[in-house]
Amino acid sequence: MAVLQVTLLAMAIVPARGNTCCYAGASCGSLTGCNEPSNWCSQSKSNCESSCHGSFCPDGPAPPPGPTPPTPSPPSPGPSGDADWCPSAGDLTVAYGTPQLKDQGWTVQGNGGVATKSAFNLVNGFVEFDIDFSSVSTGVNANIYTISPSIGSGGYVGSDYCDGADNGKPWCLEVDWIESNGNCGGATTLHTKAGPGNNGCTSWGCRASYHYNGKSSFHMRIEYGEDGSWTTIRNGEVINAGTMSPTPGGSDWAVVKSAYQEKGAVIYSSEWQGWVPVADCGSSGNLPGSHFSVSNLKIKGSIVQGPKPRACSSLNHQTVVV
Repeated sequence: MAVLQVTLLAMAIVPARGNTCCYAGASCGSLTGCNEPSNWCSQSKSNCESSCHGSFCPDGPAPPPGPTPPTPSPPSPGPSGDADWCPSAGDLTVAYGTPQLKDQGWTVQGNGGVATKSAFNLVNGFVEFDIDFSSVSTGVNANIYTISPSIGSGGYVGSDYCDGADNGKPWCLEVDWIESNGNCGGATTLHTKAGPGNNGCTSWGCRASYHYNGKSSFHMRIEYGEDGSWTTIRNGEVINAGTMSPTPGGSDWAVVKSAYQEKGAVIYSSEWQGWVPVADCGSSGNLPGSHFSVSNLKIKGSIVQGPKPRACSSLNHQTVVV
């Protein structure tokens, strides 16, 4: 009887827990490696599993731990997941300045820019990469985004540039996955409409801004739906859902879908000085002394313009000779 009483007491004092989104290796019992219950990813099972790629731990008492089953040896994953393209250094181009190109990424030192030679239809696809802003001075804009220019068969060159700003360049759709004010904070912005103003996603943009709170290197995943809607996920947290102002809608997603299908998305990344988001981080800084890097770039989508880049399947099939 005493053993039964202790067991029931232990079960009775197990604390309740809120709906929580947890990630690989996490346990619903321990709730380690999980978003806070107030986090967007934890607000619903759909948010967690569909957008944030986690495991949803529903509200209720944590079950007592059971016996640990034997752990099977997991298969060795390929380097690309289900991505189509893992661009080599030769699939990238210097837009201006002297960036260093490498397989699946680049480093930009000072004033410079990089682009993919190819333009991709990302509708129903995704782009994934790691980005490190830790060595960017506040007041310097380091970024990665897409533009949708017309390019030749040889691929994007600097003279093809267009964007969604009022800067004398040809106008085209611009989707800013992240623009960073140094290593302090950043913004995610959509430009689907030419000209200035706050009547939609104009050159002023539909923008979500945020501070990094001490962490300035991130794993990023950008996902696109069938309708052209887009979700930017930074370290497992959606950073453009419900917080963009003005709020984009169906007509904006239609612009994204049409541009990506007709011209594709050139992935463009640069570092420059002149305007930064999150002004309280600072508006002046050391551009020549700043640098940032992108690595592990993977793309899921079809080629609309430009040359065919390196396929991820070629990496999956490589063998290592010891």
